[in-house]
Amino acid sequence: MYIALLVINGKFFTPIAEKAFEKQAKAHPRTTPGSTNIVQSMASMIYTTIFYINCGIFAAILRSLIPHAGPFLSFFMNCAIMAYYAFEYKWLYMGWTLEHRLTYLEEHWAYFLGFGTPITALTFFLTTLHSGAIFGILYPFYVIMATMATPKPATPYGQPLTSGKGIPTDLSAPNKIPIFFGVRKMNDLVISLAKMMGGVQVDSIVAEKQKMMKMD
Repeated sequence: MYIALLVINGKFFTPIAEKAFEKQAKAHPRTTPGSTNIVQSMASMIYTTIFYINCGIFAAILRSLIPHAGPFLSFFMNCAIMAYYAFEYKWLYMGWTLEHRLTYLEEHWAYFLGFGTPITALTFFLTTLHSGAIFGILYPFYVIMATMATPKPATPYGQPLTSGKGIPTDLSAPNKIPIFFGVRKMNDLVISLAKMMGGVQVDSIVAEKQKMMKMD
């Protein structure tokens, strides 16, 4: 019953995102992607699935294998994953590649970590059953907020933070943090292993991965 409810709830996410995006259509015109065949669509779906699986594995590795700091790193990794998942509908609608999406998130890391913190705080410390239930309730609202949101452009790397009287002027924040560096490497490893073992869709997945690495 629980799994069935999640599946039914998930069917409403895309219509919710589409309705919200219509409000922003003029400000964010959609980029029409090129024509794709069935094999390319399957390869894209498989590569995206690999990405999400590796995100979960990487967050679990941080939480369980790194003493003391591991849970904190895993928490913030989950914040980034939650934010990405909420914004993915909008970015797909705009025609962005996976690498474009990840790079954009990493360049606006402070905004997206903050965006994903509330829902992560409500689900991170619960059991899978309880966190899934809360996630299913809150996620549609996050999709709407993500679709309507417009993060401000990034500033040059190392630019001093706005400071007032008595605040040091040499403080700076990194313009980009490679949050998904480990996930990217895990994706490359999975694809390399799949290529060594062979398979019908391996070449298509590799081609799709190379296409996604290109910036729009």
